[in-house]
Amino acid sequence: MFAFRPQHLFSLFLLLLWGIPAGAQQELLMKGRVTELGTNDGMPYVNVYLSGTLTGTTTDFEGYYTLKTTLVRDSITARYLGYKPRSKRIRKTEKLQTIDFQLVKDSKMLEGVVIHPGVNPAIRIVQNALDNKKKYNKESLENIHYKSYTKTEADIDNMTQKIRKWKIFKPIVSMYDSMDVIAGESKANLPVYFSEVVSDVYYQKDPKKKRENVKAIRMNFIGKKDGSAASQLTGSDFDNYNFYSENVDILKKPFLSPLADNAMTFYHYYLIDSMLIGKDFCYKINVVPKNMQDAVFKGYIWIADTSWVVKQIDLEIPKEANFNLVERVHIQQELVPTEAGPWMPSKTRILIDYVDITENFVSMVLKVYQNCSDYVVSQPMPSEFFDKVTQFAEDALLKTTTSWDTLRTEKLSKLEEMNYNVIDTVRLIPVVKHGVNALYFLFMGYLTLGPLDFGHYINLYSYNSYEGSRVRLGFRTNNKFSKDWILRGYVAYGFLDKGWKYNLQGERIISRFPWTKVGAQYRDDIERVGSSFDYAGGQSIGNANNLLYSTSYVFGDLRQFVRKNEARTWYETELRRGLTQRITFQNVRTFPLFPFTFGNDPFSIFQQRNYSITELVFDTRLSMGDLFIQNGNERMAFGVSKSPVFNFNYTMGIKNLFGSDFEYHKVSLSVSQRIKWGILGTTMYTFTAGKVFSAVPYTLLQIHMGNETPFFASNVFNLMNYAEFVSDQFLEAHVQHYFMGLIFNRVPLIKKWHLREVLSCNAAYGNLSSNNQVFNQNNHFSELNKMPYVELGAGITNIFDILRFDFIYRATYNDAQYIQQYQAQNSGYGIHSWGIKVSLQFML
Repeated sequence: MFAFRPQHLFSLFLLLLWGIPAGAQQELLMKGRVTELGTNDGMPYVNVYLSGTLTGTTTDFEGYYTLKTTLVRDSITARYLGYKPRSKRIRKTEKLQTIDFQLVKDSKMLEGVVIHPGVNPAIRIVQNALDNKKKYNKESLENIHYKSYTKTEADIDNMTQKIRKWKIFKPIVSMYDSMDVIAGESKANLPVYFSEVVSDVYYQKDPKKKRENVKAIRMNFIGKKDGSAASQLTGSDFDNYNFYSENVDILKKPFLSPLADNAMTFYHYYLIDSMLIGKDFCYKINVVPKNMQDAVFKGYIWIADTSWVVKQIDLEIPKEANFNLVERVHIQQELVPTEAGPWMPSKTRILIDYVDITENFVSMVLKVYQNCSDYVVSQPMPSEFFDKVTQFAEDALLKTTTSWDTLRTEKLSKLEEMNYNVIDTVRLIPVVKHGVNALYFLFMGYLTLGPLDFGHYINLYSYNSYEGSRVRLGFRTNNKFSKDWILRGYVAYGFLDKGWKYNLQGERIISRFPWTKVGAQYRDDIERVGSSFDYAGGQSIGNANNLLYSTSYVFGDLRQFVRKNEARTWYETELRRGLTQRITFQNVRTFPLFPFTFGNDPFSIFQQRNYSITELVFDTRLSMGDLFIQNGNERMAFGVSKSPVFNFNYTMGIKNLFGSDFEYHKVSLSVSQRIKWGILGTTMYTFTAGKVFSAVPYTLLQIHMGNETPFFASNVFNLMNYAEFVSDQFLEAHVQHYFMGLIFNRVPLIKKWHLREVLSCNAAYGNLSSNNQVFNQNNHFSELNKMPYVELGAGITNIFDILRFDFIYRATYNDAQYIQQYQAQNSGYGIHSWGIKVSLQFML
């Protein structure tokens, strides 16, 4: 029989110490990366831990983790709220092993949060952050500069196996297969745009200015053309995600920050965790919108204890939000302190996933990553330094692959390394090339054939009472013709009047920085009284235009129209950033094609009908927030300036020069702006004041712009008839406020349609001097000497994403006496107090 002795106890102790626990004493090193299934992007702040224990770590901003342990467990788990947790088996015999995870969003996760009675500790934490945000807000820095590396990628996603079998993708089947292998559990997307930019960025607070010195840029995309404007959309265009501000613009649409002063009116906050991040003990706060359809965020913010600074951000825009074309927006950000106190973003990632047109068709996803470092404050630059917005190094586009390996702050993933070659292969596929050209034609309006662009297609056909059916063919040269000269023009023919009309103009680009050019033009054509031809040919990207109105304006009964022979020359230059001056010298001969006379003697049978003017015109435009890009030989305004835009015009009429009949002076000043109020919507206004100091034909005075089409238009009077009111001194106001669904988002049944509300007001006030009354007394028009003209509107926008209906009321000059007087002078034309106008308008 076995007898237990003390030495047996000692032997058992040794057995336990050196035998069975031996495996537990072995240190395991596990590392890997956690990415999101579908996008293949790294996921920061993910908890990675040994299953069934509290031993773990969190991923860094790129999604990488490292975990050392002596514990023995069968599996390791990656978990993040909003995603399905994922566990993988540990190979216990391997001391060093790589374990990667791909997490998928959990669509069944409840959006609601259980609220328990008592004080919500998150409110106190967030309030402390709000009380201290002025201290940490980067906007308080007087000046700063830093190094920036930006990586931008646009992919076509939802590439199913069925779509991949399409004939157009046959040349890249093998390439796709290798990309899928690298993507792992996910499927690789098809890249259509990829760029990297390394630059030095400089900011100045007062006056607010920015400059970017681009040291290296590498770019490739499907629709790449010579002279493309895309190369000027550089890295720091995406660095303005400042959550300490009241609103954060996503694709130029404002969303209310969870750190805005009034954020608690629209958000719930919940404390869900606390952790040590670097040297700071941080609270993890869950941000939940009170109404998911508002322009708000949801997700998490990390706030440091004692300092109450926001250290990390992981936010999304709710899928239910009233945001056209966009299905998902995800923003992640890490911040670091500067010597002056405010914190700056060190790493920012944004993902924008556009909606699928159908379940069986592709869509697009945009990904931007930015790394900012080496912040320097309190070293101001001279004011003239900011006159140039962007400066490209001479070798910025010539960096070698080896150079890029040292320039990047982050190494490209294996999928990203393939992007440039994949895009080159795809863009040379004939079907793709033809498709890109078709899209250029659709959006730009011109068909490119070698050195010439033909269009704009919107002007190909029109109909009016004078010309009948009218056809017009226009052209312009592109940079294949010349990089310094621009020729443009058109020829038109009216089948009723059997008359030819034409325009020919040429411009010479003297300098691109600053933008300077000279031009000359001769034009022979007809137009409505009160309208003018845009000979400058400026283009704008991102600004709403009234397509239906501008198209229908040239149709119909031209009861007040003139034929003009115009000869002009001009010089235009950007004097300094935001300040553009154009000087025009022109002679215009006008031949009225309707009953029209002028002069001081109303009884003379020799009263003039035709007249000639020679003018010297000064146009000054001031807009400190403008961003211009050059597309070949065209210069385009990109987006909408947040600052007011001022336009000043002075016109001097010179008598007897080139047969001119009049001497006169005219001045006008206008100011326009778009003001974003965040969740409360956006206001757009234009105010204009002007005066004509001499007696001239009323066609040279201010003819307030009416609208007899069924289509709504901005900055015109939608219930005013053409040439109804004339003034020689005047004030005009055009105001619209877009509520962006603020009301409809809270109405049951209606809110699911994503409708939006808009209010508008158009007003004009002016008078006509006694000299101009006498000079134009044989003509029929009204004056605004009794009261202002006012029209008020209420509209519904975003109907099927693009339609807008406005219900408009004409509040003045609608009494019986005025209507009777107007109809007596304008037989067959009435006054409408109420109207419904429709338009096409798309706003994100």
